[in-house]
Amino acid sequence: MVSSDDVVRFLEQHPDFFDQHPQLLEQLHVPHGGNGTVSLVERQVKALRERQAVSRERLAELVRVARSNDLLAERIHKLTLRLLHARTTEEVRAQVDASMREDFEVTPCKILPSGAELNIVESLLSSGRPRCGHFAESQRTALFGDEGVAVASMALVPIGAGASRGALLLGSTDPHRFNPGVSTDFLARIGEMISAALARCGVEPRV
Repeated sequence: MVSSDDVVRFLEQHPDFFDQHPQLLEQLHVPHGGNGTVSLVERQVKALRERQAVSRERLAELVRVARSNDLLAERIHKLTLRLLHARTTEEVRAQVDASMREDFEVTPCKILPSGAELNIVESLLSSGRPRCGHFAESQRTALFGDEGVAVASMALVPIGAGASRGALLLGSTDPHRFNPGVSTDFLARIGEMISAALARCGVEPRV
């Protein structure tokens, strides 16, 4: 175990140590005033360290968001490939369901066709944008059946302009997965991709 005397002797023998390792000075606490007072230099160093700590936290958050976006982009790429191989409406539905479960880890998942069944959520998609949030149990069970009881948050994604080709319904037992404040840009892109796949399969938009 290295003692404080060992450190003193080492520094005496290597007076240029901190010249070679200036980064260590940022981690040292060296008071400049006596009798418990704090000098201006020490206060400036403290403020600098605090700003550096904040910067490190911000950088870590940016890295986390970037990694999350990369993962999401990779999942959407997989969904795109799945949809490109779908040749019928049934295959499109099957590929979307498989992608949501296997790639996005989202279940339950359901595609409502543009028909009478869509009337259940039509008013919720009046803005033309995906909608996320926490819905009443009666709404959840109306859409997902018995699975809706365990759903804590949901996403409703229009397929086609004004949900003209239907809607994608996504549920999660995690209340934060589709909370109302989450960005819906990627969900909108997924809706556009599904709409294009259905159009290729001959599904006409509802007028």
